[in-house]
Amino acid sequence: MSPVTPLVRPGRFFAERDVNVGHTLALLALHVFALPLGVWAVGRILQARIDGTVMVDNPSRPSEQFCETAPQSMDVGCDAPAEVERNIDALLADAVGEFIGPVLIGIGIVIVLVAVVLHAGARLFDGERGIATSLAVSLWGLVPSLVSLVVGLGLLFVLIDPITVTTQSDPSVLTERIRADLAPLVRWQPLVTGATSLWSGLVWRAGLRHEQGLSNGAATGTAGTVALIVWLLSLA
Repeated sequence: MSPVTPLVRPGRFFAERDVNVGHTLALLALHVFALPLGVWAVGRILQARIDGTVMVDNPSRPSEQFCETAPQSMDVGCDAPAEVERNIDALLADAVGEFIGPVLIGIGIVIVLVAVVLHAGARLFDGERGIATSLAVSLWGLVPSLVSLVVGLGLLFVLIDPITVTTQSDPSVLTERIRADLAPLVRWQPLVTGATSLWSGLVWRAGLRHEQGLSNGAATGTAGTVALIVWLLSLA
């Protein structure tokens, strides 16, 4: 059966087969690596759309305070310029690298949170299986967020117009221009994430119904609660 089936017909998918360890591990790896890859893709898009050089603090020069107070025999490097010219691509690459770690931690927290809340609901309503089943269901339900990520990357590439910066460019002007380009995406983001959360909720509902044996009402209530939490977190 096609991997897309749980996203299109989750009820049929969970009714016809049990979750298994292989699929669960594959989904876990997909989620763990997809979001950092998405952050990397954002960096590549920005590098493709923004070109030029900017002035940044010279990392090889001591601080101004040190240079003003240090004895002359210790002012090594103080004759170097306070700022140096750097390609904007290198700065964007550095910024993306700083996000990878927090993103990995964040996706781990989301996976654990969703799995724990789904399993708590299953236990509350006399679910038939353990936490491993709830984890598998949670991972399937998070796949729509990856679809949304791919769509968002495509829109980002389309919406940002090519920009050239120079050493005389005002950083605030660049920020405002990017913000203006992304205004449509920001404006529609609550609706898009709401639709994605609803899609996830339908997958979780089907998983709880067929894998944990919950009633329609219990599965709907539990999945709806988790979907609402995920949507609110996406707006934070």
